[in-house]
Amino acid sequence: MTEVMEIVKYNSSVNEILPGAKLFKLRGYSSNNKDYSKAKTPPYGYKWKSEPGLNDEQANYWISQNGWMGAEIPEGRIVVDIDNIGQGDLVKELLESENIHHHSIKTPNGWQFIFKAEEQVTREIKQITKFFTSIGVTIDTRTAGAGYIVFPSSNTDGRYIASKSVNNLNELPSYLKPLRSRESTKDKATGEYYEFPIPLDEQGSRNDTLYKFASRLKVWKVPASDIRTSMELIYKYFLLDKKDFSFNELKSLTQSAINWKPDPPKTDFQIQVLEEDFQESEVIPYPYHINNNALFKLKKGQYGEEITVMVSRMAPKLIKELSNVERNSVHYELAWTDRGREKREVVPAGTLSTKRELLTLADRGFPVNDLNYKDLIQFFDQFLAVNQLERSHMVERLGHIKNAFIHPLNSDGCEVVPNDIGEKQLLEAFELKGTIESWKKEVFERIKDHPKVLFLVFSSFCSVILQDLKITPFIVDLSGSTSQGKTTALQVARSVWGSEGLINEWNTTKISIERKAGFLNSFPLLMDDTRKADEKILQSIIYQFSGGRSKGRGTFKGSQQELTWNNILISTGELSLSDYASKAGGAAARIIPLIDEPFQKGYVFSELYEAIQNNYGAVGLEFIKEWQKQKAALIPEFHTFKDYYLNKAKGNEVLTRLSMYYAAVHFVGSVLKKIFQFDADLKQLDKLFNDIAEENKAIDKPKQLLEELLNDLDSSRKSIYYEFEPDYIKAIYHYNTICLTTAYLKEKLGAEEKMIRREWMKRGFVQQSERNGKTVDYKQVKHDGKKFVAVVVDSSFINEAGLDFSKDPF
Repeated sequence: MTEVMEIVKYNSSVNEILPGAKLFKLRGYSSNNKDYSKAKTPPYGYKWKSEPGLNDEQANYWISQNGWMGAEIPEGRIVVDIDNIGQGDLVKELLESENIHHHSIKTPNGWQFIFKAEEQVTREIKQITKFFTSIGVTIDTRTAGAGYIVFPSSNTDGRYIASKSVNNLNELPSYLKPLRSRESTKDKATGEYYEFPIPLDEQGSRNDTLYKFASRLKVWKVPASDIRTSMELIYKYFLLDKKDFSFNELKSLTQSAINWKPDPPKTDFQIQVLEEDFQESEVIPYPYHINNNALFKLKKGQYGEEITVMVSRMAPKLIKELSNVERNSVHYELAWTDRGREKREVVPAGTLSTKRELLTLADRGFPVNDLNYKDLIQFFDQFLAVNQLERSHMVERLGHIKNAFIHPLNSDGCEVVPNDIGEKQLLEAFELKGTIESWKKEVFERIKDHPKVLFLVFSSFCSVILQDLKITPFIVDLSGSTSQGKTTALQVARSVWGSEGLINEWNTTKISIERKAGFLNSFPLLMDDTRKADEKILQSIIYQFSGGRSKGRGTFKGSQQELTWNNILISTGELSLSDYASKAGGAAARIIPLIDEPFQKGYVFSELYEAIQNNYGAVGLEFIKEWQKQKAALIPEFHTFKDYYLNKAKGNEVLTRLSMYYAAVHFVGSVLKKIFQFDADLKQLDKLFNDIAEENKAIDKPKQLLEELLNDLDSSRKSIYYEFEPDYIKAIYHYNTICLTTAYLKEKLGAEEKMIRREWMKRGFVQQSERNGKTVDYKQVKHDGKKFVAVVVDSSFINEAGLDFSKDPF
């Protein structure tokens, strides 16, 4: 009788500690392999990343052949590997005593600990080996998308799952994150590596060992609070004899190390004044030195003598450390002098430590190449270790950020660092020319009697206070015939904030719109000439912009950070944006349409052009300052405008949504009259809203679409089933009205069909019926002995549209 092998459910087991991980083949001791290091690798030619995962039956068979299994590290998990049994045992005790929820695997050489990795700072940890942590333990890491572990099975002697947390896992604790490579601690004279003794059991050198390690943590730029936490954990779990060494003594020793300022010994560092460009306090790390604005390095020659070699023809210097206000990242301001001209670049910290990123600076004139990048990376690392740089804050975009408002010309010491050239161009366009008074006299006085231009200008101001008014992004769209002053009106709106560089063309992509909107954040996004746009993307841009968030995109390790914004898009074009999204009923409620010429006929533009070329930026900057001072008192007035326009909407769904946006713009006009004494008749805006209401068909898409369908039928009555059946039936004339076939509706309305039909039924444009206890917009129509499922248009709607389908054309 054949013995049936019991199937071990390995996939269930791996999912308990590494959810979503796949199992794959490792060589193990199959095929008489006796090498442990080879046993942990996949079989020759077996590409584990692309191979499908093993099911339980395949896994059990492979194990029966003395193979091992690998388990990939899934997204949201990180593994810390400690290849020292003694250190691992102590860390295990620490984690359990500190109530840090984790899973653990005992290995033949040590321990593996599994933690959650959902925070950005944890996901950014790379797969490394032999790195110190802030508690002195040396670790390796296994990360998602790159690493795997040997999964315990029946033939992995000495490897087993030691514990599984019943609670949700904790994020990787800061004191177990990789801090500094063991390789970087190599003593140049002796060739020995630094080791922190764990456990600490030698009384004689204990104090000195702890002090030096705490000082080393400071040099490695560990925050003071983390140094204190790490030293307390070392004292609590790694110090075996505490009889004559109190906790207060440890705190005093740690604080002394934190207060210590490096005074580099001559054997390790030299202090040199770098001509007039460098400060006397700057320390140039040995073996580097500066001569005639070039960076040199001392190295051993063929016979052991000390020789000097040039590293870089221009000596770089690090000026400032910048912390990102919105996310946990650091940038450095890098400077160098090229032919007497100082050049500066603000770069992410990773640029100074990564070959690929550092080499990109060559395009900006920085003297880096394939021959010197290693020396430059080492120079930057050592320079940061021995110099205390000036510290400042930075942002990557403008407008409302946390509790502050960032204008490029008034950022309260917070530097604006754009991510790319396009954003830098926008940043540079925030300029000042003229004064508030000259802008009022020369620009505003020339447009104040033109309601549509006035509305665009007020919208430009309004954009920066949307967040304070708790209003979502929306669009103001000026459309009409060519050469009627639309672009000029847009130029007037941009003059509130800066130069012509603020105006963008619609000849762009969705991603470009996202990035510009995200960078401007609170400032208006000005787009000219919809004729240049790709009509296929306009509808999605309308929805995406008004949502205030960029499209979610995945990365190798997770997902990209999504851009957000809360501003107004001001657009011009010959055709209204609403026309480009004619089937999208929701688009109308996101766009304030201003139709026809913005200026009166015969308007002379030459003086206005000259005025906006000589006056821009000052009024917007001053508006922000005054708004920040007075907004608490001003905001309650907004509710009066909101209620007023809500009543004027008279229940029209689209106008009701637009009324909030319109009220905000009108409110800004009243604020400008108060703080700057703008001389403008705001009743013009009230009349402009009435004009929009009269154009209700153009913004009420569900109603407009039904009228378009009826007009289509009116012009092609051969497709209506009267007494004789047509070749293609679009509608049936029954119940003395038009009954639209569902096939015809699907063809004409496409993806928006269900939403639009729901609106028709809700607003009584079509008849309702009961089906299976639900209210629906269709019914079975019996006509000429045949049965059809159709949507019956209410006859009153047809009469209101001025149509009559009662006569058979045949």
